Amino acid sequence: MESQTEKNKAVVRKFNEDFLIAGNKETFESLVDPAFINYNMPTDQDTRTMTRDFILQLMHPALPDRKLTIHDMIAEGDKVFTFKTIEGTLAAPFMNADKPGSRFSMKIIDIIQLKDEKYIAHWSVREVATY
Repeated sequence: MESQTEKNKAVVRKFNEDFLIAGNKETFESLVDPAFINYNMPTDQDTRTMTRDFILQLMHPALPDRKLTIHDMIAEGDKVFTFKTIEGTLAAPFMNADKPGSRFSMKIIDIIQLKDEKYIAHWSVREVATY
């Protein structure tokens, strides 16, 4: 039988592959709790909608050939920690990178808190490079 931590890791992997990279909005709606808080954004606003729109309206157009590499994923209790890289060719300004045609790389350490196999909170640290 699959443990809850393994189920949580599967949810985070699905979110990353199906929504973050593939842009499947239904995946976002099914995996992100209505009360979700992204602590990298102003928490007095609707960070759920802001997160969805940031990915679909800013990241996707800026990185049309985006690729995800998950280097490591660790789960403990209700949290999943992921070290990943998103790479692609910059087509529009994004995350302080503004040279279309340059290669873009963003290393990310994410902490996702889940409840009932849904995202309820997010924290991250990012390192952006272009070359």
